[in-house]
Amino acid sequence: MVVIQRYHQTMKKNEKASSTYDPLLQMLVRESDTSSDRIRSKLSSQYDWGFCELCWRSTEYAISMAAPKVFKRLERGNLKAVPLTNSMRIDAQEKTANLVARYERALEGEFGKYEASRMLGRYCDWQELRGDFSVEAFREHVERRMLVSTWTCQGELMWPAALPSHSEGASRPSKLYCEAHNPRRSNEARRAYQRDRRYALEYEDLIAKIWSQGAAVLPRWDIETWAEVRKTAYSQLQILKSPTSSVDDLLNQGITNQAEIARQLGVSRQAVSAAIRRRTRKQPSS
Repeated sequence: MVVIQRYHQTMKKNEKASSTYDPLLQMLVRESDTSSDRIRSKLSSQYDWGFCELCWRSTEYAISMAAPKVFKRLERGNLKAVPLTNSMRIDAQEKTANLVARYERALEGEFGKYEASRMLGRYCDWQELRGDFSVEAFREHVERRMLVSTWTCQGELMWPAALPSHSEGASRPSKLYCEAHNPRRSNEARRAYQRDRRYALEYEDLIAKIWSQGAAVLPRWDIETWAEVRKTAYSQLQILKSPTSSVDDLLNQGITNQAEIARQLGVSRQAVSAAIRRRTRKQPSS
């Protein structure tokens, strides 16, 4: 009994309750999110938090976070969706134009030498700027924020508790996997999860090797580069998983040089070497 009480006390401490709009029920629901250390660690990573652990795609949670909605509270706890109207878009465009005009003047030093930096810090993401502090880059970042800010003035900004493609009663968007690897979504996704989960360590190792080999040229602050590195590693992983398909074809053609095989397959030489070792282990001894 004491053990059970302690368990519930621990769960209560870790439980984070919040109100979230459920698009299927068309109402505000109370959502309890008991985040494990594994999930908290993942979400704390500036870049990895939005990627599926088994591939380069975005997690279901990241997709839901990119699609906010605004709702207005009504009587008796009901909610009404607030549409994004043309008048809101025009208002946001006017606000953006005013900020861009001020930023242009700030770059010229009209408001002191630090005002441009303050505006960048307030309205932009330094990482996403990628070192581009031009007026056009500033405009691109401000436009989206001003649109959401103007929209939010009409109600409350919320994120959906489920994705539009999910059926009623489906689990919440996964913070760990994409829809193609979430075993709760479909039989195909479960098979993909089981197939790729066995190679999770090899996948992480390939990602680390690509970053190491391209340390001098790969910008770690570029989210698109992170996605490309993960995608490249996933392609190399297929060679590790199925060495008898791609590698065997080239070996049967008389191509034995690992560097040449790697070039033709578009993977690293390390991936080819590991695939050949796996192939050798699978061959019956004479």
